Amino acid sequence: MSRGGDSKNSSVKIGRTIAQEWERQESESERLAARKKTKVKKVIKLLSVLAVITIVTVVVIMELTVWVEKREKAEAAKNIPQPTIEIIDEGKMGVTSRMKEYVAQLETDLKDLEYAADRAVVPTGKSREIHLFIKGYDFYVKYNIDRGTAVSAEDTDRMIKYVAEHDLHPEYIDVRVEGKGYLK
Repeated sequence: MSRGGDSKNSSVKIGRTIAQEWERQESESERLAARKKTKVKKVIKLLSVLAVITIVTVVVIMELTVWVEKREKAEAAKNIPQPTIEIIDEGKMGVTSRMKEYVAQLETDLKDLEYAADRAVVPTGKSREIHLFIKGYDFYVKYNIDRGTAVSAEDTDRMIKYVAEHDLHPEYIDVRVEGKGYLK
């Protein structure tokens, strides 16, 4: 063997490193394709992250909206006027919050017309009707809770004045129908 080694028998080749033998050379077009592929992957990752952030934001906004609506409803429920007079339930079906709200508002509207409510009665089998007794009068007034309280109070005022002018003594006044008043 010679000192410099025989080039035919040697595993090391002249002009090349060991790493070059294991790597294969990439062409310019392969490098550009690889860069483009890397760039596309980065864009896809960015869009995925933005999509996840958007979905999370939408979910959070929806949850906050639901929470705010529930809170507003709870606050509105706290602000519902409560009647100061007794409400008697003859049918034992239960006095609803709508009935309480109606009686409270009717009390206020009658007070504006200088009448004072004495008590209210929910008659048997009537879920939309209220009979209201007014202080100083022997009759009661029939109301439908689907009508506005201000209009019903005005109709009550007109009917009480009519009864007083004609010296009538009815059992009740009925103002359940808009624009009409009945008495018995």
